[in-house]
Amino acid sequence: MAKNVKTSDSQTELFSNDSEFLEADRRATSRQLRQDSMVAQHNDLIRARYEMSLLESRLFVCLLGRIDRKDKDFLLCRIPVSELYPDEKVGGKAYAQIREAVVRLAGRVIHVESIDEQGRREIVSNPLMATCRYKEGSGYLIAQFNNFTKPYLLELQGNFTVAEIQTLLGFRSFYSYRLYWLLKSATFHHDTIKLELASLKKTLNLEQRYQNFADFKRYVLDIAKHELSATDMSFEYEQVKEGRAVSALLFHLLRPAIVKQDDIKLPEGTQQTLTEIGISLKSLNDIKLRYQQELLQEEYLRFVIRYYQEAKNKGRLKSLAGAIYKALMSDQLKEEFLVWQTNHPAYPAPKPGQKKTNVETIPLHVLREQFDTLQAKGLTDHEKFEDYLDWMLQQDMYDMDVIDGKEVLVYTEPG
Repeated sequence: MAKNVKTSDSQTELFSNDSEFLEADRRATSRQLRQDSMVAQHNDLIRARYEMSLLESRLFVCLLGRIDRKDKDFLLCRIPVSELYPDEKVGGKAYAQIREAVVRLAGRVIHVESIDEQGRREIVSNPLMATCRYKEGSGYLIAQFNNFTKPYLLELQGNFTVAEIQTLLGFRSFYSYRLYWLLKSATFHHDTIKLELASLKKTLNLEQRYQNFADFKRYVLDIAKHELSATDMSFEYEQVKEGRAVSALLFHLLRPAIVKQDDIKLPEGTQQTLTEIGISLKSLNDIKLRYQQELLQEEYLRFVIRYYQEAKNKGRLKSLAGAIYKALMSDQLKEEFLVWQTNHPAYPAPKPGQKKTNVETIPLHVLREQFDTLQAKGLTDHEKFEDYLDWMLQQDMYDMDVIDGKEVLVYTEPG
């Protein structure tokens, strides 16, 4: 029989027998996690007090990544085990970790503190999950958020923060993950953020740990600083002291200069290749900024493209665009690259020849987000996205295509 953990408002089911799991599997949605998409949560939830393992936080992100902004209720979702290990092979040890994560996630309570219009504080504590099922050998979990989190995750209208899924899944420390969200939620108008040490430790649920600041610095701050250095929340920090004790921290964000996408040029031939592969405009911009900041070498860029093209040709890769984007935004193939460097010359740049036409692809979900923004600001006369798309397709430089099974708008620069 299934083993259940009951809470006041929800029942989190940990392990299921065959009939129970099959019934949940029948009801679960097949909605997929979109590559390079954004996830959002209300700032009150970002500042909430809770603790998770890294694996639990990845499951949280994978559920967030299946929310559509038009959803009014949470869906029961299938989460493939492979999504929780984006940079690792899934083996026997992974399934033992998942078993433990499901058990722990069942008992996770989120403490959300907010202030109403009269300035009165309200604290709400509830379980995060409504249900979480796992059956050994199935290859996936079945999970659903608790309805208590609806105001913090569904139909968000203001006071929320968005982040890139692949950035979040790339962290190897839960505290890096939490600090990333906390800094991002506070950076709309500020490049320097002051966080009281006691408040920060309370948010991270570390009030009884790392009493010595040197330990907090070593196991939380410095690890987060290293991991966030490859993101848009790269920072330096300084200690604010009262006497000899550290009372607060000043986080100085190292924002990259705002540069127009067209002003940044990738090595010859690579941008054309990336757009043909299906890299979105936003992801392409991320890659360009990383290249401009000298965090991405030309030789590594060409190596990653060639490496995954060969893997795709051998049938060992499903999403070419997603794999390349992830590797270019991190050092995922660093070891393979170093081995290759010792045995091969650099990939030569294409020889000068006839200038290629600049072609870019725009996934339809990205185009829809652009339309919603224009409509919200009153910058378009079109009432429906479909009318907006038809209008674009009437122009010679736009056309439709299907790349990796997904419809995209193709823009061809006029010659």
